[in-house]
Order: sequence, then C-alpha cells, then structure tokens
Amino acid sequence: MKFRTKMKLCFLPAAMGILVFYLLPFLRVLLYSVVQGQYRWKFAGLRHYVRTFSNEYFQMAFGNTLLLIVCCVPVFTAGAVLLSLICMRKGRLSSVLRKVALLPLFLPSVSVVGAFAAVFAKVESPLPVYSFFLWKYMGMGIVILSAAFSSISPEIYEAARMDGAGIFTICRKITIPLCAKPIKFTVILAIVYSFRTFRESFLYYGTNYPPDYSYTLQYYMNNQFLKLDYQTMAAASVMITALISVLVILFTMERGKAE
Repeated sequence: MKFRTKMKLCFLPAAMGILVFYLLPFLRVLLYSVVQGQYRWKFAGLRHYVRTFSNEYFQMAFGNTLLLIVCCVPVFTAGAVLLSLICMRKGRLSSVLRKVALLPLFLPSVSVVGAFAAVFAKVESPLPVYSFFLWKYMGMGIVILSAAFSSISPEIYEAARMDGAGIFTICRKITIPLCAKPIKFTVILAIVYSFRTFRESFLYYGTNYPPDYSYTLQYYMNNQFLKLDYQTMAAASVMITALISVLVILFTMERGKAE
C-alpha cells in the first residue's frame, strides 16, 4: 500500500468525526433557523434572522463581541510573538516561560475567577473579561509560534549576524517574514478563541445578565437556550458562524494581497 493511500486512510476517522459531530448538527441548526418551530416544520424564510438581528440584546452582544476581537486579538498576537521570541533565547526566563505557557489551560476556572475578582474588584469595564481571554489562551499562541521560530535554520541567523544585523533587524527581516503563515494561523486561532470566554465571564459576574459592556454573544445564546427559543438560537448560531467565517476570510485575503 502506498504512503499517500495510508495517509488518506489515517485521515478518514477524523473526517468521519467532523461530518458526524460538526457538519450534520450544523445542517440541523440551519434547518431550525428557517422553520416556524421545533414541531412546526413549515418554511418561515428569514423571519427568525430578522427578529434576532433587530433584538436590542443581540445588537449589544454583537457589538461587544466585535469590540473584544478588535481589542484583544492584536494584543494576543503581539504578546505571543514577543514571548515566543523570548522563549527562543537561552536563559532562566525563557525556560520558565516555556514550562508555564500552557498552565492556564489546565487550572480550574473557579479558582482563577476568584483571583481575578480580587484584582478587578472595583473595575467597571470589560477589562476583566479581556484579561481572562489573554491570560488563558495566549499560551497556545506561544507554543505554536515557538515551534515555528525554532524551525528556522540557525545558519540564516548566523549569516545575518556576520553581516552586522542586530536582534531587532533579525526579528523584523528574518524571523517574522519567514513565519508569516504561523502568525496568520495564530490570529485566526485568537479570533476563534474570542468566542470561548463565556464560562469564565459567567463565573465572574455570576448572572445571565452581566453589565451591558460585558454582554457578549455567548450570553445571548445561553439565554435563548434557557428560554427554549430554539429558532432564535439557531438563527443566532448561523450568524455567529458567518461572522467568524467572514473575519477569517477577510484577514486571509488581506494578508494574501499584502504578500
């Protein structure tokens, strides 16, 4: 059996899992969003989408989620790049940083929320939620970019140093350009992770209706689920999926033109 055929067979279980646990459920959600009700399968057109998008809470959640992405994704990417460059250098700091990069992903959310609540006790802004996002997920970006930076041949760095290039010139002219695709993937990962901050935010505020500045799309989805409004929740899910897809596609196209 050829190597390419073996690789295709290895990919088959993952493809079946994606089909069964992701694509088919999403198609059912898409169906729910265009019918009158869970037990009334008459076609309703875009009625649920219009009702959802005109809802003031959805509009507020939509704006807050976009603001989170705009504020946190650039910080996430810049921080991951900077800390990954530190990890590439020899020393105690880089060794410790590599060991603790993924630690936030394994710590219990309840204990972490307690610590953040003490730090941000008097803060009336979405800063605690933004901090949760950066603290928990930046380690994944550090791991990805550290691996990418390590793949660059040391001979390239050696030649640059012989030509008199300093550390900042090497980073700007060699490391970052050669790792443009991993950095792009890190940005996409940050966009996806920005929709996964609901649990910590819910534990921090302890309510389904936090302050208006922290009411995101995850809260809106959760509240529609508690109300058993499956059609509105399905329409919101489709729009959120479309939002993520558009952000990822626009970023990819922009980077492609820049290159």
